[in-house]
Amino acid sequence: MALVARIAAQDARALGELYDAYGRVVFGVGFRIAGSPEAAEEVAQDVFQAVWRQARSYRAERGSVRTWLLAIARNAAIDWGRTHGRRSNREYSLDAAPGLVAEVQVEERVIASLRAERIRVAVRMLPTEQRDVVALAFWGGLSQTEIAARAGIPLGTVKSRIRLGMEKLRERLGPGGEE
Repeated sequence: MALVARIAAQDARALGELYDAYGRVVFGVGFRIAGSPEAAEEVAQDVFQAVWRQARSYRAERGSVRTWLLAIARNAAIDWGRTHGRRSNREYSLDAAPGLVAEVQVEERVIASLRAERIRVAVRMLPTEQRDVVALAFWGGLSQTEIAARAGIPLGTVKSRIRLGMEKLRERLGPGGEE
């Protein structure tokens, strides 16, 4: 949290320290969602530029620095994929959703740093309907609209399932659950 405050005060060394601490994790998220090392590098650069510009927006009461940073990374990677038309790298069937939770390729390094075993156990404990939409949204990088179309269910149902799933994960993982 002190690092983010220093970044908000335009301390470039603090940004370097944040990069040293989280650069590999951000790269991993970018690689997992965008699908290539080149894309992951661009995503990581975009993420740390966004942190530099948005450091004042960080609110500790809403989550850890890691959680905030990884949310920025996830969104940047999804945006990169949409902008560069690499959707085919992210196409998953609804049947593949359970596999996304357990997938361990490049994601394994990211998951290890996120205390993944604890998170995966919590995700596996979700009801199937919630687990599938959460997996497609967070590991598959799909929008809620894309999930609704793929699953053949109303958008409101997708939103409700994701919200309920996230609430259950928060309860199971507690405050700062992935820290």
